[in-house]
Amino acid sequence: MFSRIQSCVRAALVAVLCVCAAPAATLEQLSMDQLSQGATSIVRATVAGSYTTVINSTVYTHYTLRIADAWKGVPASEVLVPGGISGNFRQSFPGVPQLAAGSEYVLFLWKSQSTGITHLVGLSQGLFQVEKQADGSSLATRAKIGEMMLDAAGKKVADRAVTMVLTDMRSRVRLATAQAVTK
Repeated sequence: MFSRIQSCVRAALVAVLCVCAAPAATLEQLSMDQLSQGATSIVRATVAGSYTTVINSTVYTHYTLRIADAWKGVPASEVLVPGGISGNFRQSFPGVPQLAAGSEYVLFLWKSQSTGITHLVGLSQGLFQVEKQADGSSLATRAKIGEMMLDAAGKKVADRAVTMVLTDMRSRVRLATAQAVTK
């Protein structure tokens, strides 16, 4: 009887370890309106630099932001994403983007009331790279995300890349945040 219990416990432990070690993430697909309404702040910013810390055994990369424009809320000067390198220890997480110093982005941010940490809404979904065009306009782009995506009902959906003229994105964000206030 005791060896049967030990076998069951051992099997359960192996199953838990396999699930925890599985390199996959499932994201709820968020529309531009959902990103806008779920964000506590939305900024257009350039990444000025980065550094890492370890918080409760998780490595976090802190990206320092140089704010060009605040579209919603109080602009955050820093965003944290899980993963990075601290000493000889490296962690990475599916669905988490890496930002590049000197690159310009539109960031949909959410600040946790309990920890004070500012995160990206929807991980990679909340980050759009800004690129200047030859005609002087700017495009905001987000590549297709390779992680599994589900709709609000839990049904698997296909992600797609998103490209918008920056001024159109800003108008859409303003409209979505205004609609959220009137609801």
